[in-house]
Amino acid sequence: YFPISELSSYQPRWALKARVTLKGPLRSFQAKNGSGTFMVFDCTLLDQSGEIKANWFGALAEKYYGVIEQGKVYTFSRGTCRVANKLYNRTSHRYELVF
Repeated sequence: YFPISELSSYQPRWALKARVTLKGPLRSFQAKNGSGTFMVFDCTLLDQSGEIKANWFGALAEKYYGVIEQGKVYTFSRGTCRVANKLYNRTSHRYELVF
């Protein structure tokens, strides 16, 4: 598995195994372009090397919100790694994951 501390936007393919240490509520938001209302939730993921915030949007948020449990360990892959928005990200990682 890829260590969280080494994740970056330059690493297009990765798989990590991490514990969900914090899971936020499922909430709705308006798209900036006015195309509708979508669902989103976020989690903080932790492995031996560090922690990172992960966000799920739209249909994936609705699908995985009831599956992912705080305190449990999961394997994550196929997300996008982007520069973290520090207004909404409390981790020290420079990047965050988007699914």
